[in-house]
Amino acid sequence: MSYYAILLFNGLVTGGVLALMSLGMSIIFGMMRVVNFMHGAMFMLGAIIAVILGSHLGVSLWLGFLISAVLVGLLGVIIERLLIRRLYGLDLAYILILTFGLSLIIEDVVRIFYGVTSAPYLVPDLLKGAVSLGFASYPKYRLFVVVVSVFLCLGTYLALERTRLGALIRAASERPDLLKCFGGNVPLLVSGTFFFASALAGLAGALSAPMRNVSPFMGEEMINFVFAVVVAGGMGSIAGSAIMGFASGLVSAIAAIFYAPAASAVIYILMLVVLLIRPGGIFQGIDISHFALHYTPMTERARRVFLSRPTALIALAAALLLPWLVYPVLATDIILWGLFAVGFDLLFAIGGLLSFGQAAYWGMSAYVTGILMVKFGAPMFLSLLAGVALSTIVSLLFGFIVARKKGIYFSMITFAFASIVYFVVNQFPDYTGGEDGLHGLVRPTLLGLDLKDDRIFYYVCLAAAALVIITTIRLLKSPYGLALLGARENEQRMMSLGYSVYGLRVKAYVFSAVVCSIGGALYALNHQFVTLEMVSWRASGEPIMMTLLGGAGTIFGPFLGSGIVLLMRNTLSSITDNGSLFLGLLFVAVVLLFRRGILGEIVHHSVDRATSPDMPAKGELYAANPNQIATTGEVADA
Repeated sequence: MSYYAILLFNGLVTGGVLALMSLGMSIIFGMMRVVNFMHGAMFMLGAIIAVILGSHLGVSLWLGFLISAVLVGLLGVIIERLLIRRLYGLDLAYILILTFGLSLIIEDVVRIFYGVTSAPYLVPDLLKGAVSLGFASYPKYRLFVVVVSVFLCLGTYLALERTRLGALIRAASERPDLLKCFGGNVPLLVSGTFFFASALAGLAGALSAPMRNVSPFMGEEMINFVFAVVVAGGMGSIAGSAIMGFASGLVSAIAAIFYAPAASAVIYILMLVVLLIRPGGIFQGIDISHFALHYTPMTERARRVFLSRPTALIALAAALLLPWLVYPVLATDIILWGLFAVGFDLLFAIGGLLSFGQAAYWGMSAYVTGILMVKFGAPMFLSLLAGVALSTIVSLLFGFIVARKKGIYFSMITFAFASIVYFVVNQFPDYTGGEDGLHGLVRPTLLGLDLKDDRIFYYVCLAAAALVIITTIRLLKSPYGLALLGARENEQRMMSLGYSVYGLRVKAYVFSAVVCSIGGALYALNHQFVTLEMVSWRASGEPIMMTLLGGAGTIFGPFLGSGIVLLMRNTLSSITDNGSLFLGLLFVAVVLLFRRGILGEIVHHSVDRATSPDMPAKGELYAANPNQIATTGEVADA
């Protein structure tokens, strides 16, 4: 009995930390319509600062908590004023990607100066030891965390719902233009809100420091859980985030009683079930279904350039020379990651759907191919077909569900699905190799070609990629491709013309999964092993970065982005171990400096003169809403 009670109390402790984190993220979204990927890094910073203050400088626990929260809050305000504010009025995808890049930068900077291990963080004598609850003894400090979490959640809710300041914040969120007319300082309210939300994340990290291993990477797993909690509770719902935070901790603890490894996955399953049954979340937060998460910087004239035969021939010529310019295995990686990015881009720029879960199909096909070859001795070609076929079937089944969603809902459901796939893969180490990976894939001879030769294998992969690109171009020029573009631009009009937008999106989702699956299966053969990284959430982020860097909607831009990212990573790995820092800086540079991507900017400045240089490309700005215009007084420059 006492064992189960302790597990449930541990769930309350975890839930309390999740509730504080989710509360901060909900406040930011409710006020600013910003989905903040940086929140996990703020959590980590709070823990690191608390450890430095307590273990190295001898600062008391109470003062350490206060300083950690204030410093993290101030950092949040600085980032909001200098960077995020520049993107108000633009597509929400930009802010998502900016904050993701900033999280990479913060993590790597902390790793450089702090390292990856931490000193023990001792609690004061007042909170040492355990207290008897009658049925069990429980650590005082953990009970303290629960009490503080409940107090802060309840206090925040009452402050926002029952005070004049809360009324001003709600007014700034709902009608900032009107509040400004009555003399309200909207920018100050926005900065204050960002400060408080960031401070909550920092305090949650500081509270967690004595209970867990503190490292620069501790925020990664936390941000995944927080997204799940916020979406399940209702985006922007203060009460929903707090209650779902505690509920998720308890559900996770209950799952651990029956099957410990499921403790993490059950949170994603909970989010998935909630979104399918009650799309707005249990507490019906802000309606985010109409918030687009795509941008379309390509005009029709620019798109014709990228779909033309001369462009394809130039790209083919460059690809034929690539393995003679760089190491063949790296050249093959560039092609295959580019193929993965093209699969993502079909949904993103063409279908208008931002997926955080395409790594599920990239990794799934790789694992199926590897398992059949290594564990069952199946021929390579049949294993490849089986890997792609299984991924396609899964994408079709899941596509029937996910294609009914759009905007952030679509992104979060695909994210949850990828997290579940990661969990499943990790539960069968006898077949997948678990954290050690699956090794022993051997490339045989195919049609007289020795695929063990890396350069020959490169050209085989290039041929496969060329077939996919040809098919993609023909698809985009077909009536289906035009209908998909039309559904992205104006869903209601396409429905009034008799098109099934749902059917169009299911097909796009499946075709995207097929492209990703082909790349994943070939990638496994290129390296002759498969690791869990192929189904991790970071693997889903890579094609986003590559697509934006090269140019979304340009067909060949994802390959250019893949080449730049991999060449940079390969070069940096030989001279420094700060690859994440440079990749994060690359994310930030793409979002702030050339949002059309490299190829998109080249065409915009040299070919596309139909669009005025003073105006953003068609579709790049989503309907500029009064919230974001009034926040800064103007729409961000395109």
